[in-house]
Parts: sequence; C-alpha cells; structure tokens
Amino acid sequence: MIVKNSERILLVLLVIISILNLALANQVALVLAIASLLVLIGGFHHLGTAFKWATGIFFILGLLIAGYEHFSLSMVINAVNSMDNLIVLLIVMQLFTVPIAVGRYQNSIVTLVNGKLPTNRGLFAFTMLITFLLSSILSMGTVPIIYSILGPTIKQRLGEKYNHFSSVAISRSFTLGTLWAPGAATIFLISTITHVPLQKLFVPSFILGLLGLLLALLIELHALPAKKNGKQIKSRGNTTRAMLQVFQIILAVVVLLVIAFTLIHLEIGEAMIDVTLAGLVVILFWLLALQVGDHDHQRTVKAGKEYLQSGLMRGGSLAPFFVAIGLFSNVFEHSQVSKIIGRFLTPYIAHLSWGALILVPLLVVILSLIGIHPLASVTLLGQVMMGINLPFNALAIALGLNIGSVLAYMMSPFAGIVVVIANILGTSPATVSLKWNGKYCVNLFILSIIFIIGYTLLV
Repeated sequence: MIVKNSERILLVLLVIISILNLALANQVALVLAIASLLVLIGGFHHLGTAFKWATGIFFILGLLIAGYEHFSLSMVINAVNSMDNLIVLLIVMQLFTVPIAVGRYQNSIVTLVNGKLPTNRGLFAFTMLITFLLSSILSMGTVPIIYSILGPTIKQRLGEKYNHFSSVAISRSFTLGTLWAPGAATIFLISTITHVPLQKLFVPSFILGLLGLLLALLIELHALPAKKNGKQIKSRGNTTRAMLQVFQIILAVVVLLVIAFTLIHLEIGEAMIDVTLAGLVVILFWLLALQVGDHDHQRTVKAGKEYLQSGLMRGGSLAPFFVAIGLFSNVFEHSQVSKIIGRFLTPYIAHLSWGALILVPLLVVILSLIGIHPLASVTLLGQVMMGINLPFNALAIALGLNIGSVLAYMMSPFAGIVVVIANILGTSPATVSLKWNGKYCVNLFILSIIFIIGYTLLV
C-alpha cells in the first residue's frame, strides 16, 4: 500500500510540476527532470517484463549516446522531460471514467442494446462502434467495461460463438481506436518522432479507423446468424433516455476533438497540451451538468476515489517507459549515431523505393511477434526511416507506423489488449491474436497500404 501510494504521489507531482514548467516558460525544467527520473525509478517495478526490458535498454542507450556525443546538461534535461506532456495527457484522459460512472452510462448501453438491437448482427455492430468510441477516451479501461456491461448479453445471444465474436469485435474496434484516439499514446508518439503535426495525421488516421471497422463488419457479419439465440432479454430501462445518454457520450468525444483542434489551430501550445486542456474542459462541464441533474453527490465522490485508486495508476502505468523513450528518441535524433545508421541503411531501403512503405508496418508487426512492444519498435523505426531519403513523405511514414502498431496490437500474443481478452475468455493469447485476427489483419494491411499511397499522393 505504501509503495502504491508513493507511486500515486510521484505521478501527481509530475503533473503539477509539468504544469508549473509550462506556466513558468521552462524555468523549472531541472526540477521536472528530477521528478521524471523519480517516476521512472518508483514505477519501474510496476511495469511488465517486456516493458522493463524496453525501458532499461532505451534509458541506458540514451545515456550512452548522450555521453558519447558530449551533449550538454540542458539538452539531456530537455530529453528526459520530452514525453512528460504525454504522461500528463494519459493521466488526465482517465478522468473520463468519473462522468461515465456518475451518469451510469453503462446501464444505458445495456438498455439500448436490449431494447433496440434484437438481432445478433445489430449487437455485433453496436459492440464494435461503442468500443471504438469509448476507447478514444478511456484507453485500456474500455475492455473490462465493455465485457462487464455487454458480455452477459453477447453470451446469451451467441452461445458457443461468444468467445470468438466478442473477441474480434472488441479487439479490432479497440485497436482501430488507437489510430486516432485522444486517449491513446501511439498517435502522439508517432507525431513527435516523425514531426508530422497532429492535425495533419488525425484525419487520415481516423479514416483508416473507419475503413478498418467497415472491413471487420463485412468479414464477420455474414458469419453471424441474423436472428438471436435463446430468449430475448427484455429491456428494463427507458430506451429513449438510453439513446440520449449514448448520444451524450458521442457529443463529449466530438466536443473534445473540436476544442482540441481549435486550440491547436490557435497555437495555444503543443498538441498534447491542447488535447489535455480540451479534455479537462469537457470533463469539468460534463460533471457540472450531471450535478445539476442529479443531487446524489456521493456518487461523484465515489467515482473520484475510484479514479485516485485505479484510474490514476492506469493512466500513468507506462510513465517510466515514456521517460526512457523520450530520452532515447531525443538524443538519438540529434546524434551522429543516427546519421551513421541512416547512411548505412539508405542504399538498401532506398532501393526498395515505394516498397519501403510496405516494409514499415511489416517490421513493426514482425518485431511484436518476438515480444518487442510496438511503442518501442515505432520509436526506433521512426527515427531510422526519417533519416533516409525516400520517395514518399513523412506523413506516409507516420501512417505506416500507425497502422503497423494497430496490426501488432491485434496479432501479437504479447500485446496487452490480447492478453486481457484472453484472460477474460479463458483462452490462449495466440488464439485471440493469430487464429481469430490473422486473416483480418492481412486484409487490413493490404487495404491500408492502398489507402496510404493514394492519400499521400493526393494531399
């Protein structure tokens, strides 16, 4: 308990010092770097084995490169702090669990499904759409929530097909959400590494997500029986109110994106800062609206305590990894090492011409199959590819890395989403990733490459 509380305190301090550093124009950068290193040390044991290895390797490599290149202390401090805004963003986005819990939106989702979606196909499509939507703000917290609120209904409707169809619906829609989601780390990391502005990367990534959803629906819907199995579960709530509450969730995501991109357009701050501010505004007004309509303030207090107990840790669980990644990616980008590697690989990769674009997502997937997390491989591959003269632009590289990470999240037996679903269903991770998602991922890969080439040539 003491260890967990100390981790929470360190994360809260990191958030506070990050805000102060922004307000004071980088005047407390050294204090922030110390806080970042404390978070790395204090939270290291909380990481999984793969992330421990990745964090340790990237941090040591970052220090070695910085020492070899004789970088100044100020440059190293800035490198250590470079991903702190992303850590703050992930912690803040978990606050969306508070209004979701206070408004009892889970109950409305069940009511809507049982009252308005009597067919298996409708249930499958809705499960994908609501997961795709919620993943944009709740990240990994989405999966257990969806299983807890829709799992019983899906199991009753589909019987022996429950494991397969719940797995593909949730795993595919969740990972497709990471292509564009404000609550996901991947798109921000890729934007930072490739220097492609978030507003330029968001639109094609969102389109790719929608295309992926459509592809999943086309592939799976024909295999579902059109009618339900077993008895129809009667709706016990007001379906009109349920529809209104689901619309409120959609509205919250839309307003979040509108405010975020308005702030980005006005150049209020970095993209991650703007999205964080937008998230705080939406959460605040959402909670105020719920307080006006419901006088049970104890529910808000309970949801707030739940956030402090688990949401805070869930949002900051990868903070040590991002500190290490930030150090490595910054010093590597400005080092002679990156130039040497670039000069060595240029003739081989340049010879592939547009074929190198196919290589980008493939490498991310291949590395994930041997246990290297996509966030780590995206960082390294992104840095290398950006240093090579290629016939396509940085946006194509960013989109290739983005879709590669999605394919890796779905196909790797080591991926967090795969392991979580496998544990819930009591099946093997390889079944969830390769057996049930393998064919779909091949089709998504082909579709994505065609889209990326077409889009980058047109814009």
